Amino acid sequence: MNRAKLLLTKTRSPTVAISKDGYPFDPRDSHWRLNKDVLISLVLPTSADARTESGFRAALQRYAEEASAEHTRNMETRFRRYLRDTQASSVTTANLMNWRAMLRTDEQWQLGGLKGFLIAWHDYGFDGISKDVVELLYGWRIQGNEKGVAVSSGCPETGPYTDIEMAALLDWANMAVVTEAVVFEDYAYLLTLAMTARRAIQIAALRGRDLVRKTHTGIQQFGLSIPRAKQRGQMFRGDFRSLAIIEDLYLILEQQHRNSVDEVQTAIGEPLDSALTQDVPIFLNHAALNQVSHVSKLREMLFGATPDVLHATTASLRSALQRCARASTARSERTGEFIRLSATRFRYTRGTKLRREGFGAFVIAELLDHSDIQNVRVYTENTAQEAVVINELIGPQLAPFAQACLGRLVRSEREAIRGDDPRSRVANSRLNAVGTCGNYGFCASGYRACYTCHHFQPWVDGPHEEVLAELYAEKGRVREAGCADVVVNANDLLILAVEHCVSLCREAKRCKFVETLPEE
Repeated sequence: MNRAKLLLTKTRSPTVAISKDGYPFDPRDSHWRLNKDVLISLVLPTSADARTESGFRAALQRYAEEASAEHTRNMETRFRRYLRDTQASSVTTANLMNWRAMLRTDEQWQLGGLKGFLIAWHDYGFDGISKDVVELLYGWRIQGNEKGVAVSSGCPETGPYTDIEMAALLDWANMAVVTEAVVFEDYAYLLTLAMTARRAIQIAALRGRDLVRKTHTGIQQFGLSIPRAKQRGQMFRGDFRSLAIIEDLYLILEQQHRNSVDEVQTAIGEPLDSALTQDVPIFLNHAALNQVSHVSKLREMLFGATPDVLHATTASLRSALQRCARASTARSERTGEFIRLSATRFRYTRGTKLRREGFGAFVIAELLDHSDIQNVRVYTENTAQEAVVINELIGPQLAPFAQACLGRLVRSEREAIRGDDPRSRVANSRLNAVGTCGNYGFCASGYRACYTCHHFQPWVDGPHEEVLAELYAEKGRVREAGCADVVVNANDLLILAVEHCVSLCREAKRCKFVETLPEE
């Protein structure tokens, strides 16, 4: 028996412990699985002495049994960093003061988080934390991590998306799923992130029964009953908040749920009854599904001691977002680079948009699923307008960065796909042809949508300026009518797409002119 196992038998070591999420683990092992997402390491740096390691394991076991898996992992990570940074063998007042001096101002929250764990460790009565250490910690006021820097600074890499960036991402995603550049499941997760701004762990916990469709006064309404997360003492799917969603997202999640049900039925080799169907996760843990061969095993995984096991892991959802990021061709009008995708940026965007529309801290906290308003003040205190106002002066400057025109420029109708078919011509509101549609399927989107469609083949000599003038004039009329900014700026991405098309045509004409100049 190794040193850690020997010490644990002398302190607090049941053969099997149960995590807060119902996962069994052996406290003597080097790694503990606390839920489907969290696996923590108990291998400490070699500098730690046996007494400190024994007390740490015992205290962390209590955390694993009583607190969330994520919180337990945070304590394990911070304690390991304390040992690594200080090369200490134990927890002493001198070592803690040295560590605090080592940490930068923006890293002090690491010690602040560990402070509560060390005090609890002492209160539990386990070896390793002296009374002097506790008195020192009680006397310290430690600054928490600075919240909302990405939001308040409007960072184009980590902060909230602008309306144009969001439109570009959604346009790209809708086209990508049609062209199979991304699989439907990844697309469904991306749209759920974008339209609900919920955490990955909440989206992973969704089941079919959480999709809500009802009729009120003759009008169909759609919603999601979303499991809450990060609440103390909260069990898996123990509490919910309702969120209204648009019909498009409802239908996408409904289809994704049907796909998951089909996958489960294939695994067990028989159809499910309607009641059990409703408890199939919308996003599945495909690896765990390999263990399901009978309906009784399915019921055990859905309603047993570990009801989260068949739900997608947050790691798999992160991978889905990374696949979308690699495939994405949506560009930022601020940087000219591909838009960086992250789940937190969607949450920042929702909070920022709600604040811009005049909602207060309590409403924003409710819609972002916070339990209090301390983490939403950055939205209510930051009143700067993030979005760039698109007009005739700014539009031409930003268009090359946004690259919103997705079609392929052709010099004439003869070069275009379907160029020999008069029905493929795309005409503007003045009935002047501006390009050719290369899509052989049916489309009823109208000529404006063509400029953000990859099937569109704008003609170099097409009157695209007419479309641009029409869009700017319409924006001016809407602004003069006193409409909200969200309405005034609704076509900004389209404007940049047409501006981009105009600039491409000008460049093509210039190159053609240079080619035809006589040699001197």
